[in-house]
Amino acid sequence: MFYAVDGQQRRRAKSAHELAMVNLLLFNLLAGVALLAGSMAEPYSVIARYKWAFVAAPIALSLLVMLFTWVRARRAERSDAWFVAAHWRLTAGRYRILLIAYLISATVVSLAFFGGNNQSALEQRIANLPPALQEMERHKLESQDMRGAIWARIGVVPLLLTVMGLLMLESGGLYQAGRGELPDGVAVALPPPSDLASSEQPFPVEPRPV
Repeated sequence: MFYAVDGQQRRRAKSAHELAMVNLLLFNLLAGVALLAGSMAEPYSVIARYKWAFVAAPIALSLLVMLFTWVRARRAERSDAWFVAAHWRLTAGRYRILLIAYLISATVVSLAFFGGNNQSALEQRIANLPPALQEMERHKLESQDMRGAIWARIGVVPLLLTVMGLLMLESGGLYQAGRGELPDGVAVALPPPSDLASSEQPFPVEPRPV
């Protein structure tokens, strides 16, 4: 449904979707790339040593953006124009899908830790073994790392698919906000003012008095 809102409201409504797209493109794709890079890194490289930190940092920043969006959506319902508040609410609701993807990916990746041990402790144990046994233990450690890498590559799939889907949704939301449009489901959850004109056809940017 299209609503008779002015250009300023449309621009302010677009900011919710712009922030979401920055979050998805910058932080979430970076987390996926970091997870893939860590799964392909050499066992004793810097990337392999700090791979979980490289994954956790963008995820933490993404969660901060989500928290800001939820707070901003709540505040918009009290102090902003209805159309602006509705688009912030739309974006905030879609972040629940991303949180579910985080849980699924984390569950799959956590399987890499079953049967494994701390890498530094294993290295110390290997160093204390006779030279004849060290090579055998190193092969075992590399086999564990390979199993972990496989689970990490599987675990990144739900995250990347969700990010791609949400990017399409937020791109559509950005387009809708620029046209003064809002999905009907959001308008049901957050009803528009009774005096706000609506139509099945787009209104001009500066709507004529009704």
